[in-house]
Amino acid sequence: MTDPRTACAESLGSPNVRAFLRVIRAGESDQSDDAYRMIVGHTGARPSLAESLQDHPRIPVHLPRLGVTSTAAGAYQFLSRTWDECARALALPDFGADSQDLAAVYLIRRRGALDDVLSGRIPEALEKCAREWASLPGSPYGQPTIALDRALAVYREWGGTLAAEAPRAVDPPLVHVGPEPAAPGITEERPRIMAPFLAAALPALVELIPRLGRLFGSGSQVSDRNLQAAEAVAQVVQRATSAPNIQTAVEAMRADPAVLQTAVRAVEAHWVDITEAGGGGIEGARKADAVGRAAGDLLHSASFLVALLLLPLVYLLVLSLIGLIGTATWSDDVRAGLAGSLISAIVGGLVGYYYGQTTSRNRATGATP
Repeated sequence: MTDPRTACAESLGSPNVRAFLRVIRAGESDQSDDAYRMIVGHTGARPSLAESLQDHPRIPVHLPRLGVTSTAAGAYQFLSRTWDECARALALPDFGADSQDLAAVYLIRRRGALDDVLSGRIPEALEKCAREWASLPGSPYGQPTIALDRALAVYREWGGTLAAEAPRAVDPPLVHVGPEPAAPGITEERPRIMAPFLAAALPALVELIPRLGRLFGSGSQVSDRNLQAAEAVAQVVQRATSAPNIQTAVEAMRADPAVLQTAVRAVEAHWVDITEAGGGGIEGARKADAVGRAAGDLLHSASFLVALLLLPLVYLLVLSLIGLIGTATWSDDVRAGLAGSLISAIVGGLVGYYYGQTTSRNRATGATP
């Protein structure tokens, strides 16, 4: 069995592997020789380079923007503890460029992505490595990432070859032998999973902004009940606090009452958008009514039942106005005013309901060609 160092060294002979390393550097450092000396926080205006590459610099740097302290360094921004794991596994003699390249391949291999890189399956490799490098597309850590298109462009620019997409086989038509299919327009969706960082931050947001308790209540499971609303809250709070991620926003709100008040005002200002995102309000009512009507029976439609209850009141008032029922006497002015109001309400309500329904359908069908 090939030892890890030999396997990594052999993999570096692949143009695809070398190009993939350039993709990582595009997000973590840059393509210059100085990248191997970079300490986290380095910028052109404030350069921070290691003086020696005999060992990992092991310099803790506080990053106020992220609210963390990091020891990341090198072209691939190794944390000191991660570097120690790589150095032990590969018997690396120093922190030089060759050692860093080997260590990066080792981490790719440890993530189970090396075969994907060798074969040119770069989107799959990026997905597997996104938990190793926070700047890669799809990373769950809430930090800025490079776009997938940008990653693929860098990969090609440095000589990488993407796997040819295999032609998709045409499946034979299926004969339905099971239960009746679902009603048209009702599709079953897989439940979405809340990002772990958002799930962890949501209870703190509810604590800091009590009004959010109306949406999420309290307890550890509440965040799973309203994913879209939680994402909407996170976006509003991050924009209001100018934070790169929701964890940093929560920490800033706890540390500075002024920041907290800014976030509270932002949530208040966007409350309708937040509740609509969570399936409440008008959108929630429309969805519930659509589900009812899909059952194939008008008695399951909430809008039909409401109309059924209210329309008799209109008929009774009209009959009273024309003198067929009741003993009330109406003046001509009252009759004219009530008649005009009724006609406007009925026609306006029907037109508004129909227009709202048809435009909703047009938006839904127009979303896909």
